[in-house]
Amino acid sequence: MKIKEIFQRVLFYISVPKCVLCKEKLDLEDRGLCKSCMMKYEQHKERNCPYCSKKLQECFCSYKDLKDHGIKNLAKVFRYSKAEQSMPSNYLIYSLKQDNRSDVLSLLSDELSKAILNSLDISAGDYIVTNVPRRKDAIVKFGYDHSEALARSVAKSLGVEYVRILKSKSKKAQKSVYGRIERVRNARFDYKCPENLSLKGKTVILIDDIITTGASLCNSATLIRALRPKRIVAACLGTAYKDRYIDFKHSQ
Repeated sequence: MKIKEIFQRVLFYISVPKCVLCKEKLDLEDRGLCKSCMMKYEQHKERNCPYCSKKLQECFCSYKDLKDHGIKNLAKVFRYSKAEQSMPSNYLIYSLKQDNRSDVLSLLSDELSKAILNSLDISAGDYIVTNVPRRKDAIVKFGYDHSEALARSVAKSLGVEYVRILKSKSKKAQKSVYGRIERVRNARFDYKCPENLSLKGKTVILIDDIITTGASLCNSATLIRALRPKRIVAACLGTAYKDRYIDFKHSQ
């Protein structure tokens, strides 16, 4: 057993993490969710895309607003809905944003990496990974940029370079702003990238945690497009479809 593995085991038994949903103590092999809640999470992922009927983690469908901003492809893991607050996926997102737990980050980055690899052949192109940045006051409050941590972990999993391109100038959290126009105005970003950064010939994988209106993603893509990448592919954990859920498996 390697020293790192021994250290992780010791750290685990000193402070046994709890399931983000039911708060039961986790086993060593669990990540974020206990086995019972993980089953609920896997069932939630069985939702499908209303456009192509594939499971969300296997589809690459985008939205009109995203396409208008140069994002023709969107990798995603599960549906997000405020009406489904009790879903394990929601609790994983909240934990990622607030708790800085390595097991939750590991689980979600693996899930997002799989979704990306289901639609992209990483070996056949020149890729970089970046992210929609978190607001400065939120970073101060919670101690880190969860979106950057997720993007860095995904980049490592995919074996591609991570580059921090943008910084946030938003004053309010997007969830506290209502209406698409207001969200677009609030989602303000600026460049943080190295001065000599060139994206020519590269495909940028732009990562966000949740997409609702898509305002943050669209505004980020607009700035990145000015750096002349070959294309921009978006990837998110949760996406809030406006369409009703359609169960293709049981429909006639």
